[in-house]
Amino acid sequence: MPVRSVVLCALSVMLLVFAIGCAKQEPPQPAAPAAPTADGKSIFVTKCSVCHGLDRATVRKETKEKWASIIKDMQGKKADWISDADAAKILDYLVAEYGKK
Repeated sequence: MPVRSVVLCALSVMLLVFAIGCAKQEPPQPAAPAAPTADGKSIFVTKCSVCHGLDRATVRKETKEKWASIIKDMQGKKADWISDADAAKILDYLVAEYGKK
């Protein structure tokens, strides 16, 4: 009988360890950041449509360097209207949606 108790106790401990190991939860993953183009698009619409129609930009396909140059030119036309942070988001949006592949 004592052997049977020891075996039962050992099996119980092993089952408990197995159950605890299986119940271990993974730490929550951080939420994925919003797509850069969503924020860039709203800034693009807000800032760029003040001076001209949006179709002026959306009918073209340009390289990232060309879009950066165009945005830099637009920043110079109206001081402090488009910040560098906004310009970077606009650039990401334009390259993703209207960039040359």
